Amino acid sequence: MISTKWFQGKEESHNYIEIRKKVFNSELLIKEKITDIYDEFAFNVVIYEDEIPAGTGRLLFKEGKYFIDKVCVLKEFRDNNYSDLIIRMLIRKAVNIGADKTYAMIQNEYIKIFEKIGFVEVNKENEGVLMMKEGDVGGHCC
Repeated sequence: MISTKWFQGKEESHNYIEIRKKVFNSELLIKEKITDIYDEFAFNVVIYEDEIPAGTGRLLFKEGKYFIDKVCVLKEFRDNNYSDLIIRMLIRKAVNIGADKTYAMIQNEYIKIFEKIGFVEVNKENEGVLMMKEGDVGGHCC
């Protein structure tokens, strides 16, 4: 059974930090920190499969915009389109709290996932591609 849970700020942060560590640090060997000041107030969603944490993502507010980041799914759960569900849930959360647009800084290899959901390229930057989605999610998930 699939379930989700929301966390805001550092409340029960181990639920999403452990997933980030496994994906970003252990698997992808990314050296940068997986936590930052935004974890103090950001919304994090965790998706569970049979009560086992499978993936997470975060919604934060910076520079006057709502941003999706830290989306990751554990390797053994990747064939289930959980990243699509996580992104859609984060967009819905942003819209529910007043966003007209939702942004994400995406690395090139993940652009297609975001385009499928309705994100469009705003511009290319050193860190990747800044993408934006207007309005709420629509259509069919996954």
